[in-house]
This record gives sequence, C-alpha cells and structure tokens, in this order.
Amino acid sequence: MKKILVSVIAMMTLFVSSCSDMLDVDSGREVDVPELNQASDSLFYVLGIMQAMQQAGDAYVLQNELRGDLASLTSYADVDMLQLASFDATAENKYDSAYVYYRIINNCNYYLAHRDTTIMDGTYNVARNEYAVVLSFRAWAYLQLVRNYGRVKFITKPLESLSDIENDKSEYVDINTLVSRLADEGTQALKLFSGSDLPYGTSAIGNHTIAKMCIPVDVMLGELYLEAGRYAEAADYYYKYLLKYKMVATDQRSAVEFSKLFNMALPSDYTNDVSNTWMGENFQTISTDFSLNGRISYLPMAEDKFRGVTSALPEMFGYDYYSYVEDERNSGERYLDEIQIVPSAAYNHLADSSMYYYTSRFDGQSTVKGQLKIGDQRGSARFRTSPELNDTNEYLYIYQEPQIILYRGTTVWLHLAEAFNRMGHPDLAFAILKDGITTDCLNPMTVSYLSDESRTLLTTRYPFCIGEAASIFSASATNRNFGIHRHGCGDASGTAGTTSLYQLESEAARKIAEIEKQFADDALFSPATSQEDANAELINAVEDLLCDEYAMEFAFEGTRYSDLMRLARHKNASSPASYGANFGGRWLSKKLGHKTTKNLEEESNWYLPYN
Repeated sequence: MKKILVSVIAMMTLFVSSCSDMLDVDSGREVDVPELNQASDSLFYVLGIMQAMQQAGDAYVLQNELRGDLASLTSYADVDMLQLASFDATAENKYDSAYVYYRIINNCNYYLAHRDTTIMDGTYNVARNEYAVVLSFRAWAYLQLVRNYGRVKFITKPLESLSDIENDKSEYVDINTLVSRLADEGTQALKLFSGSDLPYGTSAIGNHTIAKMCIPVDVMLGELYLEAGRYAEAADYYYKYLLKYKMVATDQRSAVEFSKLFNMALPSDYTNDVSNTWMGENFQTISTDFSLNGRISYLPMAEDKFRGVTSALPEMFGYDYYSYVEDERNSGERYLDEIQIVPSAAYNHLADSSMYYYTSRFDGQSTVKGQLKIGDQRGSARFRTSPELNDTNEYLYIYQEPQIILYRGTTVWLHLAEAFNRMGHPDLAFAILKDGITTDCLNPMTVSYLSDESRTLLTTRYPFCIGEAASIFSASATNRNFGIHRHGCGDASGTAGTTSLYQLESEAARKIAEIEKQFADDALFSPATSQEDANAELINAVEDLLCDEYAMEFAFEGTRYSDLMRLARHKNASSPASYGANFGGRWLSKKLGHKTTKNLEEESNWYLPYN
C-alpha cells in the first residue's frame, strides 16, 4: 500500500486528480491507491476530498460574489475577473471551471465505490458517518455545478483513466432531477443518512477540527430541497439539524460605528451599543474549539504554498497575508493599496439606509424601543480602515485569515425562514428575523403577529415549542433564541406598540412600496388587487426582506449570486398574477442588469459557459 504523507492543511496528494478536465493520470500509468477496507485508511481519502474542496474554494467565492450585486471591481482587477463580473466570461476564463467541482465528485465517487461499509467495532458501524459526509461533499459540488451551468453531467462512477472519460455516457440533468438523484433515489440517497453524526469527534489537524470541515447531511438535504423548491422538505431537515445540535441564534450584535452618530440629534434615552459579538463569534480565527457559536462548515486554507492549497482572496480584498513570515503576521496587519474587490454602491446603500433599533436606557422603561436611521452595523463591522496606510480605503475583515466559510447557523435559520415563507407562512419567516422562534411564539399576547396556523405548525410538523425542543428554544433559557436582524440592526424584538418599531405589517408595506416604485416603468407589472394576489404579494415582500438580510449577513462569503438565482426561480414559479409573467427574471434583471449588456430576463443568460 502506498505510503501517504499528511501535512498540516495540505493533507494529501489526490489519488484521483485532474486531467482532461477530470484526471491527472498519465495514459497507461496505473493509479496506486491504498485499500478502503480499514478504518485508518479511509480518513486519508476524506482528507484528499477536503483538499479538492480547498482547490474549489476561490472559484466558489468569486463566481458568486463577482456576479452578484454586492461587490465591485477596481482598476487592479484582472481581465478574467472583469469578464466574470460582466457576464462575459468565456470557457477559457480562469475562474470558470467545472473541473474543480468534478474533481471533488470523482474523488467522492472513488471512495463511495470502494469503501467497505460493513466494518464494525462491536455494534458501531465504523464507516457510516464518514460515508454520509462524503455523500454531502459530492452533493455540495453538484449543487455548485447546477447553479453555475443550469444542467450538469451526472456521474456516479469513478473515472480512473482517460478512456473512462472518453467513453462516459452519463446523462445531463437539471436541478430538479439532480436533487432527486442525490437525495431521494438508490442506496446512496442522502436522506437515508439523515441524522448521521459528524465523524472524527474533536480530532484536529493543526488548529482545525476535522469535523468542522465536514458538511452535515441534514444541512445538505435542506439546501438541496430548498434549491428545488421543495420547501416543506427543506424545512424538515433544517429543523432536524437545529434540534440535533441545539443551534440557537444567540444574542449576536455589531457595535454601532461611532462616526455615524456625529452631527446627529440623538434621543435622550439612547445609549451607544459597543457590543461586537457578531463579528467575534462568526469571523475570528477558527480553532479546535468545536463549540464556537455560529460556524458549521468551512474550508481552511494553507498558511503558505509549501503546506498546501493557498487562497488568492486575502490579496484580492487588499490584505497581504502570504508575503511575510508568521511572526510578523501575528504581530500586525498589512494592507495593500491595490485592492481588487470593494463594496458596491448597492451594498453601501442597503447598509446605510436600514433603521437601527434600540432599547431606552431609562429605568422603568426598559421595554420601550426607539430607532435611528444609522444603517445596518454589519456593514461597518465587516470592513476596517488600514492602521498602516494614510488613506480612506476600507478592507474586508473576513479574509484576513485564509478560510472560506460554507455554512453558519445563521444560514440554516434564514433558509428555514425562506422555506417557511414560500410554504405560505411569511409571519413565521419574519419571526426568525425579529424575535427568534421560541416558546413565546405560542402566546398571542407576547408574539401577536403569528397566525393560528403558524402557531399550530410549531407544535406539529416543526415542534420547536413542545417536547424536547421546548427546553432548547425556550424564551426563558439562558442561551435563548434571538432574531437574526439584531445582528446588524440592534434590538428589534418585541411585538406591540411602543415595545417595537420593527413590525411585519410596516416592513412588508415598505417593501411592497419599494417594489412598486422599482417596477413602475414595467408594463407587465401592476399592484395586487385580489386577495389571492395580496397574499402572494406579502410572501414576495417577505422574500425580498430575506434577500436584504442575506446581503447584510453573508456578503462576500460566496453565496450572493446563488441566492439571487434561487429567489428568481422561485418568483417565476409562484408570484402574484398581477406582477406578470417571468417576474423572477425581470426582478433579477433589475438587480444585476447594470452589470452587463446581456438580457438577464432570459434564464439562459444566467449561467456560465460550460468548459
């Protein structure tokens, strides 16, 4: 058996790598790999898959952020970045590569084809949890492919030679068929492994917990079903994950940027909030502390090219991570003048135009809430000015460590809100933004905006508020569940009158008015008139509120364009009749049409050229 050398983060040389857009195997040369019939051998294969995930990391972020509405490029960006951002990328574009995802898939297929799943340690199946994680890696790679290309070649057998590639006759599938193949069908159906524990416990490589590099099966199932518009099934698995891992949305807030308070006539009851737990708990250096709040799955990149796969993202966002030694890196921060990616005008407008909510500082009035138009503080928390350069450039904080976050607890909560909304429960979706789902939701006197149907849902199909879950999502628990909007907009909780100015009715009305103004010149669009259209209009408005929340919570993490495409497809599938045909395509074009000469109302123009 071939000896495998594992270094920190570099992990291992891929056994099934790349050539002819799939493999790096010389024709006629035998591939020398270890057997997959022992517990110890299999970890090396999984680390190889993780290395393939690392190699896809930069492309994943750039394909999503440059084609979205939140990032702009400067004159320092290269031609390939500019073409990607303007939807003019050709198959030769270095950031457009189906191969980086098929490399993950091929390595997963090799493992799945050869792993002995009968190995037992007493009554414990040694392979099951690890096997499930490999299925999740493969599903993640396929999901990125179908998002980028619309239809993808669905390959389930490992291609181990050039002739295998040349003779492969696998079918091309769209998102709906892909989800059925991955999640529902056959002995490798992902849903058969729902509830699987993450493998490896707290085992670590260097400072990185291996389990944190894995994607939980239930999260992956939720993502697949949400993408395919199977909302109730998506919510099933999001709920299952949140309960299993007791994933409450804790009291995370971004500190108020003090400069925004200059020249303002501040209310006498306002006290500046200096809490910065949102940034600290989500973007500090990821370590072996498995209980760190918020982060579910991420790709740690190598400290330097001699240790493994590195990332170009820190440099693109203006941070000089790799050109100086570790001691210097830890003792100070170095920034570059040549920033390539900066926040867009759309991002800055959204961040600056949001209302910030606060609780009165006066004794005896602690439940009274006020608001200031100082913006969403996640915008300022995410960027920093340089302490070394005498300039006004702002530098993105999250890539000052070379790591790419795939999923956070907030991802699951907000995607659950998206699923609830499209199921016809916009009030439940808003509860996730505003107050957090807790046992208080069953009390109409406390949470007045929920319908009886939504309260029933919280005690039946998604029983957050009864049984085992009630003790986890209790409003009186020390580690209680909170609304996501408070991450950037302060204390928006509370229900009636003066106890909150952040209300479903007013926020939905504001968003509906904004949409009507945006589509005022669209001959196909008209405001809702029937009750059926009004209900659909509310769902669409709450979906747009969620879209804004995604922008502020996940900006530059590699999700934006995928989020916009998914929402556009769902708007096409179900929107008010008065909004006209292809509303999702027209909506997406309003978001991104300024970036390109292509007609983004046509779905065929949403995708990259297949290379």
